[in-house]
Formats: sequence, structure tokens, C-alpha cells
Amino acid sequence: MLQFIVILLLVLPVASASAAENTYNPGSTLERFRTHLVLHPDGTYIETREQTWRVDTRQGVELASTDAVYYVSSMDNVEQIKGWSTTPDGVRHDVEPSMIRTQEELAKEGDAEFSDLKSKTIIYPSVQVGSRVSHMVRINHHETIFPGHFGAQYFPTEAFKVEDWQLDVDVPTGMKFALEVHAIEGGLIGSSKGLDHYRFRYTNSVALQSEDDTVTQARNRPHVAMSTYADPVAVGRAYQSASRPMAVVTPAIRKRAQEVTAGLESTADKARALQYWVARNIRYVYVGLGESRLVPHKADSVLSKLYGDCKDHSILLEAMLSAVGIASSHALINLGSSYELSSIGVLGPMNHVMTYVPELDLYLDSTDGFASFGQLSRSTMDKPTVLTALGKIGHTPRMLAAQHVSLSEQEIMISSDGQMVGQGMRRLSGHYESYGRSERFDLRGVDEAKYIKEWLSGFSESGVGHMDSPDPEKLGEPFWVKSEFALEPLSNFPGPGALAVPVGLTSGTLAIMASDQPPTERRREWACVSRTMEERSVLHFPIGTEITFVPQGALFEERGYRYESRYERQGLDVTVTRRFVEQHEGGVCGKADHEARLSFHAALRKDLRGQVIYR
Repeated sequence: MLQFIVILLLVLPVASASAAENTYNPGSTLERFRTHLVLHPDGTYIETREQTWRVDTRQGVELASTDAVYYVSSMDNVEQIKGWSTTPDGVRHDVEPSMIRTQEELAKEGDAEFSDLKSKTIIYPSVQVGSRVSHMVRINHHETIFPGHFGAQYFPTEAFKVEDWQLDVDVPTGMKFALEVHAIEGGLIGSSKGLDHYRFRYTNSVALQSEDDTVTQARNRPHVAMSTYADPVAVGRAYQSASRPMAVVTPAIRKRAQEVTAGLESTADKARALQYWVARNIRYVYVGLGESRLVPHKADSVLSKLYGDCKDHSILLEAMLSAVGIASSHALINLGSSYELSSIGVLGPMNHVMTYVPELDLYLDSTDGFASFGQLSRSTMDKPTVLTALGKIGHTPRMLAAQHVSLSEQEIMISSDGQMVGQGMRRLSGHYESYGRSERFDLRGVDEAKYIKEWLSGFSESGVGHMDSPDPEKLGEPFWVKSEFALEPLSNFPGPGALAVPVGLTSGTLAIMASDQPPTERRREWACVSRTMEERSVLHFPIGTEITFVPQGALFEERGYRYESRYERQGLDVTVTRRFVEQHEGGVCGKADHEARLSFHAALRKDLRGQVIYR
């Protein structure tokens, strides 16, 4: 993952609005916040920050008892830091130096020795309801991300009440300086002594509770963004300039690339082979030492060490593609909940690097070891990209339901005492396939009996079983999961009785969706998915059973959601087919989509409650 500098005003989470805002109480209030930046002509700067939280409830005591100041040790010096707490009766307690501890911050799959992102953790004394906790820090940002560049983003929290927040920025007069401000008052307030003085103020009287899957578009959040780069393309140019020397095709890289593509003729076949090789052979490890936080290591070094982060994966793939005559570009993108780029040249929300092959108009993410050729994760689809070698903005493909498919089939024999013996098959494509491969890989060495027991218990079922699949690491080959299982009775035999379709060892996706109640209201856009799911179950009832009722099935179709179920009886066999297709305009959905989702959820729950009645 591409590491970038975003100056967060708080260590506490930024949250979005919810219908429960009038009852939500996070337990603390940001009483005072002051930050002052003094920029130098070369992009370095001094940051002084002071903040005070007031503890409002017992729940807030735990949250406010510690705080953390983050910095990059190769680029920043924490020149001064102190903390103190003030009890409700006004007595101040200073934080002892031993209670301000330096800690390594580990990135995903990373190790401390590879990271220079650190924090100063402050442990406050004597914190109780009504206390105030404060700290002051002065940081010298003595190194820039790119030569001469300054960029920062501030996102005041919406998850807490904010009584008094102020950001002051002193910029050398005449310095090129792009500014993006939303829902925050302020701007240029004057000039003196060769500096332009900016001031921004913000308050928030209502704490807003978070919502699942909320899209964090900057245009919808209070923020201040500043940069000496005019736009994201300028960031891409800087990244390309810094990374290009690292993509030298050495003899070792050329030899490996030719071995991997031996006998292949087409560009697509060669690119596929190289993506798979890098994905399966280069271990993901966050490597954030010095300038390598934003510049990849040399491709030859990545090949030699067989590990690296997303930048390193991309630089090696670029070099190997180049070795066989295929041009490519890095693609900077957000790997998360943002679907927009900033209007100015800040790194955020870009935090990941992929590879783009212009000849194929295809994005490749070689950090995903289980993705098929050109298949992207849900979190990187339908998003803007900065194509660094091309000097332009790109866009990843939107999700198509026909390309992300889960097809499950099972056949169950029911004995005269209600015991059930079944077998099933799941066929997967798109992100379902990459997830299925990853899941099967992770289950190697896991106690299968325990796993199956826990899986079945999640659906109020019990039994035993066995699952099998092809080697999940053999990318490019069809992937499926077969199962055999025996279930304890779910209804009484002989009857009378009623039986709903068992989940068994199918995907269980529809049952999981039915149990996941969506919020009754959403105020903000949310990340939605397009997909196709089909589950087909054949139930063989025992001889002597009289089937007296079979549900009629259901049909639901509204704004991107289509669900249909059919129940067919032939003698003592009942076949139940459920098909769900969810297709949205893009990766971001709004209020009308959520209303349709609520209606679909009600229809799905009603259909899954359907039972075959017998005696």
C-alpha cells in the first residue's frame, strides 16, 4: 500500500451521519484545538499543535485516557511534546516523561524493522468524568515527500462535538499554493514580514454516529487541503520522476521475464503470466524506510529479496513487462472508501499503486495473490486513478453483476428419521473467486471438523462434512468448491412438520444477507456492490412422506435489485432455486438505492422463511 502523509487533526475516528444522531453520545467533546503551520520555501515546515478534550461521560474516560501523535521518523523531528490532565476541581496533573512512549506503527502485513511511521503515545493521569486532557506538540517536518513539495489535508472530526477549532498557516509570500476548503470558514487574513497568513475555523454542535460502508468523499466532509502541486496529475508526474529510475531492466530481470513468458506470443498472455508470477512470488511486506515511503525500491532488489509493498510490486512488474516489450504505467488509486480525487495536488486519498497496461486497457494488481488476470478487488473498482507515465487521469472499470458470480448447487437426501446427507458444488468468478481462493488457502492446516461445526452453527444447523477444491494458487484455472455433509434433523420425521431449505455447506450468502438488517435510514452515500448469486437445492423426502404445501416463490425487482425464487415439486422431490442479481450504476449508491435495498431485504427474509409442509 502506498503510504502518504495526511495530517489528521485527531487520532479519533472520522465518522458520518446517522439517523441516531440525536441519541448518540461519544463521551467526549473537543473543547479546543489549535494548529499553526509555518511553511518554508523548500516545502518543509514547522507544526505546533495544542488540543484539549473534555470527558463528558464514564464511557468517555477510557477513550480520553490516552492519545497519540504520529510522525515519520525519517522526515520529522518531534522537538517538543508535553501532556497534562485537569481534574473537575481545576487541579492540573502533568504527564511524566516516562508516560510519553514512542511506538512503532505497523502497516498491513508489515514488521517494525521495515517501518519508520511512529507515534508518541501519551498516557494521562487522574482522568474522570469532567476532566480535561490536553497536549502540546511541536514537530519539525524537515524532509519533504517530493523535492520542494508541501501537501497536507485536515479533516476535523464529525464523530464528536467540536467547540473551538482553528488552523493557522503562514506561507511565504509568492509561494505557489493550491487550496481546497469545504464546510470550514476562513481564508487569507493578511500579510506581514514576507508571509501570507491564513486562518480557518470550525465548530460542530452535533456528534454524528458512523454508518457501515459510508463513502468518504472529501466534497461531503469538512476539510482543508493545501498543496504546492496544482492537481493530482502533478503528483503523478512527481511520482513517475522518482520511481522511473527504479525500473531499470537488469539482466536478472530480463532473464526471469523471458523464462516466465517462454512460448507465449500475445501481449495478454505475457502480461497474464507476469502478473501471476509477481503475485505468487513476491511477498507483501510494507517497507517504509526513508524516501521509500513514496518511492519504490529498485526492481532488481525486489526480485532478489522476493518481498515488497505495493510500490515494489508495481515497479518489478513494470520492469518485467518492459523486458518483454510491454509498456505500462503506475496507477495511483484509493484502496478504501473514497471514490474521488482531490481537486488539488495532495496525495490523499491515493494510498495504493497498481499497474496499467495501455495496450490492453487493463489494470493489474499484483499485490492480490488470488485475483485472476485483470480482476480487481471490490475496493479498487469504479475509481479514478492517476496514470503516472501517461500524465493523465484514468478510471477503473465499474462492477458488472455478470462478472462476479456465485453459483451454488446442493442435493440432500432426507432419511425417515430426519437425518440429512448432502453434497454440493460452488462455482465462482470475479471477486467471489478471488475471495474463495483466499479462503481455501487460509484453511490449509485448519481443523476442518471445527471449521465446519462453527460454520453450520452460524445457521442454527449441526453436523459434519468435508470440502474440497482445486489448488487455490493455480490462477487462471477454473475454481470451484465441492462439499459432502451430514446434518442433524431440522424438523420432525415422521411428520407433520415443516422444513425450510438447509444452508448446509453452500455459500450461505443469501442467508447471511437476510440476517444482516440494513439501517432504516442513510444520510450519506455508501459503497455498493454489483453481483449475481444463485442457489439451487434439491430436497429428496423419504418414502411415505406426504407433501401438503410448497411455497409459491417470490419475485422482486426495484432499482438495481432483482430477486426471484421458484419451488418445484415432482413426487417426493422439491427443487428450490433462488437467483439474485444486483446491478448498480457504479460503486457509489445513494438514498433511493438504500430504500430499494430495504424493500429487497424484507422480500428476501420473507422468502427464506418459506417452508415445505409435510406429514
